Amino acid sequence: MSMSAQEADRGIRILKERLDACDAVLVGAGAGLSAAAGLSYFDGEAFRKYYPDMYRLGWHYPYELVGRRDDEWTRGRKWAYWATHIHYVRDVFPAAELYRKLLRVLDGHDWFVVTSNCDRQFFRNGFPMERVFEYQGNYDNMGCSAHCTTHTWDDHDALQRVLANIDHETFECREEGIPKCPYCGADAEICFRGEDWQQNADRYVRFLEQARDRKLLLIELGVGYNTPGVIRWPFENIAAEFPDAFLVRVNTGYVQYPDRTGFPQVPGSLAGKAAAIDMDAAAVIGALEARA
Repeated sequence: MSMSAQEADRGIRILKERLDACDAVLVGAGAGLSAAAGLSYFDGEAFRKYYPDMYRLGWHYPYELVGRRDDEWTRGRKWAYWATHIHYVRDVFPAAELYRKLLRVLDGHDWFVVTSNCDRQFFRNGFPMERVFEYQGNYDNMGCSAHCTTHTWDDHDALQRVLANIDHETFECREEGIPKCPYCGADAEICFRGEDWQQNADRYVRFLEQARDRKLLLIELGVGYNTPGVIRWPFENIAAEFPDAFLVRVNTGYVQYPDRTGFPQVPGSLAGKAAAIDMDAAAVIGALEARA
């Protein structure tokens, strides 16, 4: 799917009109939003610069490492990867202006955000986190791999020790740098969903319950088919079931792969209740801010 300039302008105009007229806004933010801000898991150039050991060993971009199982690499290499990756995403890549633009667009509305991103860009850019649900968690928590406790703890110091103990010839973390559970001594693990996850999920549910009979605008930004059960399919169901809801799906292909679609299409069953905009999220957010 590709849009002409005229079609794109019409889509943005519909979105702006719906935004002005709605009672509540639910934003669904996927990987395409951070990619539009410059944090792309398909960015080979950034990978060569910030993950040089991994590039030397034959990897080309971060997405190749997503979902890798423990039995596919050694403990030392797993921790070398996690520390390198989280350090880049959380400490090297800056808080992105695009997110602050989105916050300004939402100002004055009753809004909530659900995101599949773990990069903490909403937190780092000043979003009140009681209005943000990080469905898949974030990179800030560590827990026990043996599950001796449900307690989680901040992982910043532990990952700094990993970075200090990476053997850059082998890209392995030395044994003395591997994080341990402070309760039982077993290996720790990155625990994306911290202890406050359920509390945040409950806030999301309450927002939806309160919005059921209101004029609700659903805005998807950069949501494809990596994890459609988190945002894409639920948003389609909400648009279909809530009597006065309208869905606007904004997505396009990655800059690094212009021949691949971002699947911005909406189901035919949502005719009159949804619109698609095949554009980069940054362009759409910028246009909304300019028309404010």
